[in-house]
Amino acid sequence: MMKEIIKEILIQNQDMNLSRGLRSRNTGISLDLEKIQAIIGPRRVGKTSAMQLAIEELKTTRGISPTQIIYFNFEDERIQFEPHQLDLILQAWQELNPENKLENAWFFFDEVQAAPGWEHFLNRINETWSKKIFFTGSNSSVLHTELKSVLRGRSIAIELLPLSFKEYCEFSNFKPTAYGPGKSQTIALFHKYLIHGGYPETINLPSTQIGLSYLQEYYNAMLLRDIVEYNKLSNYSYLRSLYRQAASTIGKTISNRRLYNQLKSQQYSVGINSIYEAMDMAEQAYLFKRISRFNYSDSKREKSDKKIYWLDNGLLNANTAQYTGNNGLLLENLVYKELYLKFGNIYTQNIYYYSEPAGECDFVIYPEGGIAMPVQVSWTLSNPDTRSREMKGLLKAAAYCKVNEAWIITLDEEEELTIDGVHIKIMPAWKWMTKE
Repeated sequence: MMKEIIKEILIQNQDMNLSRGLRSRNTGISLDLEKIQAIIGPRRVGKTSAMQLAIEELKTTRGISPTQIIYFNFEDERIQFEPHQLDLILQAWQELNPENKLENAWFFFDEVQAAPGWEHFLNRINETWSKKIFFTGSNSSVLHTELKSVLRGRSIAIELLPLSFKEYCEFSNFKPTAYGPGKSQTIALFHKYLIHGGYPETINLPSTQIGLSYLQEYYNAMLLRDIVEYNKLSNYSYLRSLYRQAASTIGKTISNRRLYNQLKSQQYSVGINSIYEAMDMAEQAYLFKRISRFNYSDSKREKSDKKIYWLDNGLLNANTAQYTGNNGLLLENLVYKELYLKFGNIYTQNIYYYSEPAGECDFVIYPEGGIAMPVQVSWTLSNPDTRSREMKGLLKAAAYCKVNEAWIITLDEEEELTIDGVHIKIMPAWKWMTKE
């Protein structure tokens, strides 16, 4: 019976046509690479679409028959696997396509974290028949735990996040420009992106209220599927309150102990270890990232209080109304995401904050063993006191890092100057985010 259901699913997937309106993203997927390719990221950012576009390319430009392509979504509600049952997929495909060999097949698996034992299944395919394997996952722990133990050295990770502003412009069919009438349109589109974020489905909806409903549904799916169900949590009543508190701390340092004390004051029955685990789970599910205080000592960085930044402003605003009208903190959150896209990756962030009594700097980019770059974020520097404070923190960070270059990201101010031997570039966020 189970095999017959799998056959039905495989036939449906084999006959599946490319969905209308799919937009290509620069994912880095390669059809020529002899390695398992893992596409990891939050829900609804286009991981499945990326695989569908790869499948379409195989069929239309490379002449691969649909019968040679195995696509399976492990979140299909018609079937739930035990580890020993995964081989039924291969058996069903071979019975449907007796003329084809597994050695010539292309494998595409969606949301692998829903199938216990998936990593051993993929490893067996890789070692026995084919290295043409692609899979998606909505929880980064599939790389840090399951994958690294079984498929170490046999795979590469591709991280897909909500759209960057440059991609947002492309999906909006708009070419950003720094000059002429197009400049004001670019800034207007940036304001929209700043508030509503970069989830692809939300871009051309008829109203912001519908977009908010989409984002709240995404958040619920991440919370229930990628945190509660994936980690088999029994006590999770406190999670919404915990993550709402995490959403309220943009730009501030926070410790797990403080979050724990806040929950206890709300009468939640939860242990401190559960808070540590829940924050790790949220990060693995791509709700947010945490950064450490910058220090050249790795151990001191690890022990420092953290700052939390969400990976999409729309998702952040769907979880709390606190940032309504607070464009400065929304800009800081957005700059973090762009820094992560440019300088971080799934294995290491390379992004920290600088904080000393004499001054603070929002970010320090520091690839281990490389040269640090202090980055300050300010909505505007038009107020002399704001300008003085931001410059002071930036220069303190530059002195600590022993560097002579630093950035300030603003909404729309642009300037270059040198103070105390430090060359400071002041750049509009929208311009910095769209340049090549």
